[in-house]
This record gives sequence, C-alpha cells and structure tokens, in this order.
Amino acid sequence: MKTRKVSKAGGSSFDGWLNEQDEAFKAEVIAGAMKRQFVMTLRAMMKTQGIGVTALQKMLGTGPSQVQRLLDPEDIGISLKSIAKLLAVLGLAGHIAVEPKSSKKQVA
Repeated sequence: MKTRKVSKAGGSSFDGWLNEQDEAFKAEVIAGAMKRQFVMTLRAMMKTQGIGVTALQKMLGTGPSQVQRLLDPEDIGISLKSIAKLLAVLGLAGHIAVEPKSSKKQVA
C-alpha cells in the first residue's frame, strides 16, 4: 500500500499575507474581490431575465463603453450612482454591508 506524502506549507494564510501589505494595496484587493462578486451576480441576474449587453445599454441610455466598465470585473472605478442606476433599470435591489471579519481562532 502506498502512503501519500503530506507536505506542510510553510507560508501564512492569504489573510495574514494581506494584513502585512500597505493599506492602499489592501483596498485594491478588497475592491477587486467585491467587484468580481458583483459582476458574477449581476450577469447571473441578467441571464435569468434574458437581458443581453445590448439591451442593457438601451435600458441605461448609455454607450457601450459605460456598460463594458459596469460589467468588467477588473474595473473598480465605477460609482455608487452608476451601480444604483443599473440596479434600478434591472428592477433589482442592492445593499452595502459592513461586517467584522470572522476570526478563525475561537477563544475558549
């Protein structure tokens, strides 16, 4: 019977590594994660409603570059006003939540 070698990673967790970075870098990483999640959810909702990019452009009354920025998971520079308008034309609700990070360590 073969036994598998289990290697122990010597590195720290992603959260630990991120906490060692400067505030500006952390903000970029967090904003990027938030935008990716937003776009994934938005695209799923659009698919459910049968709304394509061209239809969304017409609903918003805007050009293709604005819609591209809204749907680009890497573009973190869109305004809350743009997000609110997008949600309104799609008949969706949104919210911003501020929560403490969950700690993996439990105090007994």
